[in-house]
Amino acid sequence: MYRFCLLTSILLCISIVPLFAQLGPDLPQRTATVKATQALNIGDITILSGSSGGTVSVDHNGIRSSTGSVIMLNMGNMVQPAIFEVKICPGRMINVTFPTTTTLYGNNGGSMVLHIGPTSIGGSGSTFISNKGCDDIHLIRVGGTLDVGSIGSNPAGLYSGTFTLTFVQQ
Repeated sequence: MYRFCLLTSILLCISIVPLFAQLGPDLPQRTATVKATQALNIGDITILSGSSGGTVSVDHNGIRSSTGSVIMLNMGNMVQPAIFEVKICPGRMINVTFPTTTTLYGNNGGSMVLHIGPTSIGGSGSTFISNKGCDDIHLIRVGGTLDVGSIGSNPAGLYSGTFTLTFVQQ
């Protein structure tokens, strides 16, 4: 009779241990949301007459600078980086990709090339891992550099365009 109890105890241990060994921590939720909340705005500029142009840049912190004969104006047009809000649970990794350039078209004709970036997480193909709660927001800020040609190739007007960021959860 003693052998039977001992054997039963061993069988119970064998059948219980694998159940505990198979249970692991719950995986973080896989839901993620992304919302564009602010557009990139380079602000108002002008070009010296007869010049070949230059560039104007806004970094991911909203700091603007220019090169060549581009003159930055302060006419009330808000200079700002683009902002994307990402909600994702802790422990999840997001890879962010985007094209390096996009074309802006003027309402009076003309076009200019916008070089996208830098971002607050690095260049295209950069990743970040969430260390916040599932309902907390990660802000991804995006700047850009605009190639501004001569007045003849870029008539005065409002230039606009779009670019896409792709967020891949891993």
